[in-house]
Amino acid sequence: MAIRLLVIDLESVTNRFDSATLAAQGVLADVAESAAPVAGRQQPDVVWFADRAECGAMPRIAEIRAIAPDCPALVVAGACGSRALAYLQAGVVGVADFGSDHRRLADIAHRVQNGSYYLDPDIAQVLAIRHVKRLLEPFSALSSREFDVFCMLAEGFALQDIAEQLGISRKTVSNCQTSLKLKLGLEDRSAMKKFAESHGLISAGSV
Repeated sequence: MAIRLLVIDLESVTNRFDSATLAAQGVLADVAESAAPVAGRQQPDVVWFADRAECGAMPRIAEIRAIAPDCPALVVAGACGSRALAYLQAGVVGVADFGSDHRRLADIAHRVQNGSYYLDPDIAQVLAIRHVKRLLEPFSALSSREFDVFCMLAEGFALQDIAEQLGISRKTVSNCQTSLKLKLGLEDRSAMKKFAESHGLISAGSV
């Protein structure tokens, strides 16, 4: 059964998931650059945010929810645990990875449209591992905030982005960074990334 799918490419470039490809999978794609209502156009069943560069979909998600609060939103992005959490907190009900093939992505869109939540298995595994690891050595020495900051630093987030996502000041993020470096004996971002990967907190090559 076809659904009306509004695809929003956050990079404003030619969308990988074009109408012809999606139609071949039984999905009717209504590709547009914004969610602004147009006379005569039906409200989409699912809003699909393509966030290949992981530039953040939160402002656009807010726009969509204001215009069509009952329309489920799906983000297709890289396998980044912290950003996936931010998407879910913003009201998205599905987070998929660009590595999925078109048939799989079409199936995910249908599942989301039917009221199910979806989280990419690799992202779900990373988040589950984090939940366990934060209680164990060496991460038990970190506060919850320091642990969150550590994961986001390891994933390559800028200090300001971390501050905005966690709802804290940039200075607090900087203080957390200094503290966790001392507690974990790590000197820089590169060391944090390798340390996080070795403990399964981020996917290797995800940054």
